[in-house]
Formats: sequence, structure tokens, C-alpha cells
Amino acid sequence: MWITKDHPFILFGDIEPELSVKPDDFIDSRDTGLPDESKYLIIFDPPHEFNYQRNKGWVSTPNQELAIEKWGSKSTYYGPDIYKTKTELLEYIYQSQKEFNRILMPSGVVFLKWAERRIPLNEVLELFRGWQLMMKIPVYKKGPEKTDTYWVLLMKHPEGDPQLELTSFSKSKRIDQE
Repeated sequence: MWITKDHPFILFGDIEPELSVKPDDFIDSRDTGLPDESKYLIIFDPPHEFNYQRNKGWVSTPNQELAIEKWGSKSTYYGPDIYKTKTELLEYIYQSQKEFNRILMPSGVVFLKWAERRIPLNEVLELFRGWQLMMKIPVYKKGPEKTDTYWVLLMKHPEGDPQLELTSFSKSKRIDQE
């Protein structure tokens, strides 16, 4: 995927320690530890699935060498084993976008990659209230299941606050009040 990864302005962060391609730093996107308003661009490719068992299939095996040994091909790991429920995964995305709002400069942007495997894109975009949707690019469908995949460009809205009006998934109370 990366063409120029080793550049002083690029920080490849991930929380998964077993990845074959090691990140520059182990960073949790919900709490990066980065200074306020210090980044112009974030590329966010969160897990698109939930409730998988680790190392029980090539998509849930983070280490490519192990995936080749067990499944006969390299893995394309997206962390489907990390979150057990849809609510947990959506909460992770919600908390990440709050952190992105903090660390992005005014009018900074997030490129979000999303595959509609079990959660529609519009449901994910609801978590980004206070962000300006700039573009939605459909990516070709591949494989037998032909999952719709998108790259979405979201701009931090200078007047927006992603915490305002965002309700929980049950719609009974705000997430930040739980």
C-alpha cells in the first residue's frame, strides 16, 4: 500500500503488535498522545468487522507468515477479532474521531476507508457529526461477496464539535454521558 512510508512527515501508527509490517509507533487512535492541532491529514482504516476469533482465518490473522503457514496465503488483517460487538466497534470509531478532531489543525482532513461488510457507510458517517463531508469515492468491488468499499474525505469543521448532538447507538442517551 505505502509508496513513501519512510518520510519525516509520515507517522504510521497502529495498535496491533503482531503485524508483519511494523508501524513506526504503537498508537491507539482513541488516545494518541499527540499535541493538539498538530496534524494536517489522518488516514483512518479501522476494522470493518467484529466478533471474529483471532487466528481462525486469514482475515483474523495479523501475522502474514503465520497466515501463509495456516491458510496458504498472506493475510489482509483488519482487526475483526478486536471488537466483539457492533456497538464496541462503533464506539471505537466514535472515540477515534473525537481524538482526530483534537489533533487535526483547523480544516484538517481525515481519509476514512470503509467496507460495508456488516455496517453501512452512512451509519459510520453519523459518528462524524461536526465534520464536513467533502467526497465519497467508491472503490471497485472485488471477491465473490462484492463488498462496497469507499474512501471518504472528511474535513474538520472549524465551528463544528463532534460531541454535539451525537447520541448513542441505542439513541437513549449521549455516548459522552455514559
